[in-house]
This record gives sequence, C-alpha cells and structure tokens, in this order.
Amino acid sequence: MSAIWIILGIALPTVIGWLIVRLLEGKTPVLFKLERWILGFVLGLTFTMFITFLIHITTGMGLNRMGYLGIQLTLTILLGIIFIIKKPKYKIQNTNLNYQLSIINSLPLVALAKLAQLSKSLKIIISILISWTTIKILLTGITFLILTPPFLGDTVDNWNLRGKMYFVEEEIVLTFPGTQGELVSGDINTYPPTVPLAKASFAAIAGNWNEPLVNIIHLLWYLAALSLVFFALCRVTGVLWALGGTYILSSIPLYLMHGTNPYADVFLSVHIFAAVSLLFNGIATNSTDQRRSFLRLAAFATALLPFTKNEALIIHTPAILLVLAISLWWMKRSNKMSLKECVNTIIWYAVALSAIVIPWIMFKLMNDLTFGNAQSLSDIDIAWQPNVLSAIAKNTLLEGNWLLLFPLMLFLLIVQKSIAFKTPLAIFTGFFLIVYLGQFPLYMFTYLSTEALYQTGYARGIIQLVPVMIMIVTVLLAYCVPVGSEKLKVKSE
Repeated sequence: MSAIWIILGIALPTVIGWLIVRLLEGKTPVLFKLERWILGFVLGLTFTMFITFLIHITTGMGLNRMGYLGIQLTLTILLGIIFIIKKPKYKIQNTNLNYQLSIINSLPLVALAKLAQLSKSLKIIISILISWTTIKILLTGITFLILTPPFLGDTVDNWNLRGKMYFVEEEIVLTFPGTQGELVSGDINTYPPTVPLAKASFAAIAGNWNEPLVNIIHLLWYLAALSLVFFALCRVTGVLWALGGTYILSSIPLYLMHGTNPYADVFLSVHIFAAVSLLFNGIATNSTDQRRSFLRLAAFATALLPFTKNEALIIHTPAILLVLAISLWWMKRSNKMSLKECVNTIIWYAVALSAIVIPWIMFKLMNDLTFGNAQSLSDIDIAWQPNVLSAIAKNTLLEGNWLLLFPLMLFLLIVQKSIAFKTPLAIFTGFFLIVYLGQFPLYMFTYLSTEALYQTGYARGIIQLVPVMIMIVTVLLAYCVPVGSEKLKVKSE
C-alpha cells in the first residue's frame, strides 16, 4: 500500500512541475520528454511545498489531506488552463542543440541506436553494469529506507521529527518535544520546511504516519539525480559516456549511502545540479530561442534553492549568481547576447528569487530563526583552528568515501584546462571551485571546524556537489578518450 500512497503523493506535484517546466520552455521546448517529467518531479514537489507553506502561514490553512490536495488540485487546474491556452503556439520540439562547446549532442534515441553497433562484448559489459547498479540501489534503498527504522541523527531529530509533528498538529510547529515530554524551542526550525512538509503531505494523504512511506522519497531524489546527470551528459558527450558518467555517480560510496538514507543532502544536490546544468545549457547553446528557454528554467530552479537547505541560501545561490554574472558579461562582451537579453535574464532571476526568498526570510525574521545551520551567523568568532587541513586531506584522499574522484578530477583539470576553463564547461568548474574552496576559511578560522574534524559537514558539503563534479569529470574524460570515430573538438571563440 505504501507504493500506492507515494505515487499519489508525488503525482500532482509532478504534474504541477511538468506544467511549469513546459510553460517556461515557451515556444522552444529544449528538454527530453522523460527529462521534463523528472525535472518536473524535483522542482514541482519543492514548489508545491513552498506554495503550501505560503498559504499556511498567511491563511492558517490546516496541513491535512484536504489542505494539501486542495492546493495541489488548484495549482494543477490553473496551470492546466494556462497550458491549454498557450499550447497551440508552441513550435515542434527540437532537443538537438547547437552548442558552442562542440559536442556529440545526439538525440538519446539516435545515440541508443548507435549503441546497437557496439561489439557484443561491450554490450554484455554495459548490461552487467546496468543490472548490478539497479540491484545495488534497490537492495540498499529497501534495506535502509523500508526495512530499517530511522536511526540517523538528523533524520530522527529533524526531518522525520518535524514532518511527524506537522502531520499530527496539522500546522508548522516551531517547537519540538523535550526529554521530559514538554515542548521546548529548537534550532532545527531554522531549516526550510520543504522536506518535512513533503513527508507530512504523504502521511496526510495516506491517513497515517508510516516511516517507509515518508522515507522512500529520498530514493526518488537519488534516482532523479542519476537521471538528470545522464540527460545532461547525453547532450554533451553522447549516450555511451552518459551511461559511464551515471555509473560513476552511482558508484560513489557516500553518495549512494546518503541517497538511500533519509538525509537531505542528495535532495539538495539534485536541485543544485538542475540549477547549474540549466544555466550551462543556456550559455552553451548558440540558438537564441533555446538560450531563453534554458535560462528561464535555470532562474526557476535557482529560485527554489533557498527553500531546500540553509546552505543553499548562504553558499550555493550566491555562487550561482556570481557565475551567472560572469557568464552574462562574457556573452555580452563576445556579442553572443545583446544587452536586452542580459537584462531580461537578470529580471527573470531577480523576480523568481524575490518571490521565494523574501517570504522565507520574512518568516525567519518574524520568528527569530537563525540563518546558519541551527547556528547564528552573528556568533562566529575568527580564530585559527588546528588540524583542519589534515582532517580534510584524510577525508578527501585517504578514505573510501569518494574513491578516486578527487585525484582524477584534479588531473583532468590540469590536462584539459582549456576545456575546463575556456568553454561553457567553466560554469560547472567555476561553480564547484567557488563553493568548494570558499568553505575552507569557514573550517580553518571558525567554530565550524568541528564539521571538518568530525568529518560531518565537510563530507555533506561534497555530497551536495558530487553530481556537478561527475559532470566535469565525465566531459573531460570524453575529450581525453573520444569513443569510436566521434572526434570531440572545442570551438574557441
């Protein structure tokens, strides 16, 4: 029965997300059909929870079955009407993009047809790897999300606890149970309520709180991350390397562990990847119409980031905006975008971000909630923290969390520096370096050093960036080892 309730729980948010994505594409659809549904699920669920949050805090609407379904049905009907009105104006879909980064950019079906020409032994290897990956993910997910009671700290003390309180109280509760049974104030409420709201919505629709039911959504976010990376790589390297990159992502031990446990870092990672990859596509394409579609989608995805986790508001969103500003400056300077296009893009980002960030920040201020991860940013003292660099080096290079991802990436950035830094791939490279290197001062000079010394926050920060890293590594590998007669080249302009 849990499978039925989870399908019912994500069905309307996914349709809402699909409609928004399709409308933002405008007259030039640029996404693959399945990709649009997956992106619709990711962004639609977060957007629906934001609207639920907004209506709840402004009207007092109860967080019950009628409340959730009422909002979702209303959004579906309104967006459906807009879609029906605008649908006849759409052009025929064309996902075969013309990129500045010279790439294979085959349609998936065309590229899959090319796979049929591969040798029998290679087909067998691909089939074995796909089968093994599927079995591994399903067994791990079923074991930790369905058969194992929640035991991880943030799950018990934050995501599931808040979700269950929302479900029981039918409202966003800003206190949590104390050890003696009384309600005491808690800093966990500084986190955006998206994840617990989603869990509470599944429970409300099902009529009871069920741990496997509310936890299985984490596996869906993990599968969405794998899928979006695959489709993004399909545009850049073709389907064979896309399969390889997706396999690498599925093989990163700590990413798999978090993807099959009820933590929220993979949830954040898929939103980060969506925002950065859509921006990359918008800058990489030579088509003005395709660029506009991608940048509208990127603006929407970026706007939702601050409503996922606190670090997205403080770290990832500013990094994306910095990369966006540099990209627009470069596009205008090289006459690839007009000033009007650049201004329109800035307006899209500004309006979308304001619509979501302003209500959330106002709610935080009105309820005296901090802006750090359960810590106030104003309490930070600056002082050298010993042993941080050695702890970071150990986690990065000497443990099995990331396998050879970091050494391989460093090697490729050096060997293929022209592609990594002088093509639109620099959007991924720049974003990663800004976020990754930007966190080092926090660990080396503030009390956040414990996040590195105890290998908690530092490792989670990497998890949030892993899909971006896989995109960089796979594209650079594809240029190092072109497959078959396909010759990958860079158009330097």
